Amino acid sequence: DRFHFPGFMKGRQVYEVYKNSDVFVMPSVSEPFGIAPLEAMQCGTPSIISKQSGCGEILDKVIKTDYWDIHAMADAIHSLCTNPSLFEYLKEEGKKEVDGITWEKVGLRIRALYESVLRNYGK
Repeated sequence: DRFHFPGFMKGRQVYEVYKNSDVFVMPSVSEPFGIAPLEAMQCGTPSIISKQSGCGEILDKVIKTDYWDIHAMADAIHSLCTNPSLFEYLKEEGKKEVDGITWEKVGLRIRALYESVLRNYGK
């Protein structure tokens, strides 16, 4: 029943707002990556993002809608607020998903990709 539009925040403020929020919504038209949903998920806050955001390419434990589809976004917010099972699933699994994103794992995936390219096309 309340929405937060806090503007610029830093440090502990960010953590406190995420921790005290039921849902994080990022309806970006174009976001090269967008770390905010990852921060929210790290705090156990289920997230709704636009399919057009860069992080939408790597995150699975979120709800994705088109940025222009306000009805789908409203339905997603309503679903999270009225469906405890969905809320708990995205809260717990979203945190696990984000906890699994590390520089080391990303580096290993990129290295494997380069090795695959060299094996298949470097001849």
